Amino acid sequence: MSRFSSKARGIAAAIVVAGIAAAGGANAAIVVQDNYFGGLNTYNGSDVIGPTNVFDISDAVFKRIGAGGNTLQVTINTNYSGVPGTAAADGTGYGALFITPGANAWNPTGPAPYANDVYQPGQWAYAFTVPQTPSGNSGTASLYSTNDGSVILSNVFGNTITAPFPGNPGFYFRQGQAVQFAANNNATALAGGGWAANPGQLVFTIDDNHLLGNSFAFSWAMTCGNDVIQGQVTGLPEPTTWALSIMGFAALGAMLRRRRAAAVTA
Repeated sequence: MSRFSSKARGIAAAIVVAGIAAAGGANAAIVVQDNYFGGLNTYNGSDVIGPTNVFDISDAVFKRIGAGGNTLQVTINTNYSGVPGTAAADGTGYGALFITPGANAWNPTGPAPYANDVYQPGQWAYAFTVPQTPSGNSGTASLYSTNDGSVILSNVFGNTITAPFPGNPGFYFRQGQAVQFAANNNATALAGGGWAANPGQLVFTIDDNHLLGNSFAFSWAMTCGNDVIQGQVTGLPEPTTWALSIMGFAALGAMLRRRRAAAVTA
């Protein structure tokens, strides 16, 4: 008769299940859909201004990656990836990624879909800056405290957007959105990282060592704010490794070996 008890089998199974669950959790992410549009309500009340095949943002995906989850990875799924520097950009470029830690840090004004929501001083605590019009499709980036520089609002060719836009009296833009950040000359970056423009997505990797936490508000847009994604991330899962899974399989293997040995001597 087998001496491999039901209790032992249960423990081994629990360890393996826990390991498999942990391994699956390594890819855990939070997705925030682009259900937001803000700025002063002087445009046509639509989410995307201009051609959707250029400016549309669909969602943002957040993950903790790397050893100990010390890197925050943010993937913006947008048609605007790779557009800066081309004719389609029409004088616009990449904006900064703004983040404020906290489980309830996002406080849009006005009724949903927040068509009258504009930047309020102090709203964003950190800015992850990338080149507005880079020479390539990837590079380094830095995280700054917004206290160490200036938040720049919606602009085209560096000109702040008003309603109507100068030179286009019948054409309205999404003004009043935080889109870029200019660090002071003596500002010190709080964290480094990188960015990459892949087909249909911008990927930001922020080596923040958990400075930003796992619950935070965020905002990203191209400099004109023709589409803006903002929202709240709460309880971003920590990454795990295969270690627990391997331990589970090892424990089960050891128990099975003992079971076979016991069966032979029984």
